[in-house]
Amino acid sequence: MNNMVTKLSSVAALLGVVGAIGAGFVQYGKVMAKIDELDNRKAVINETVDLSPLEERISVLEVDVIDRINEVEEQIKPVDLTRVFSEIGKIREQIAMLPEPANLKPILEQLQMLEEYGWELEEDIEQLSKDVAIISKENEVQDVMIEEIKLENSNPLGN
Repeated sequence: MNNMVTKLSSVAALLGVVGAIGAGFVQYGKVMAKIDELDNRKAVINETVDLSPLEERISVLEVDVIDRINEVEEQIKPVDLTRVFSEIGKIREQIAMLPEPANLKPILEQLQMLEEYGWELEEDIEQLSKDVAIISKENEVQDVMIEEIKLENSNPLGN
């Protein structure tokens, strides 16, 4: 009887091993079928991407930039001050030729004020030129940012 129990135990163990191996082959078959299914599937990456919100945002940014440029350009009034300074020089020459007893103080004060106004105009023009240069650089940066956004959204592997 002891011999029969041993044989039955051996057969049961052998059936368990065969069952486990069979189950392993079944799982292997399922995995391979899934791999084949995935291989045969046609992948579509970013078939359609709705870029209209991005394009609207870019359009708004472009309009803002154009408006800012127009505001700055409206403030810039090209002024050639060479004639003003030339006239000041002529007046100084005429003053120098006046006889000594003449009261030149009011004329010199007005001339000084005119000259200071000329320098202020020149400083304003320089400041406006700097502002235009800054806005120009800001526009370049915004153009780069817009191109980066377009590139990022055109990338099928992007966010």
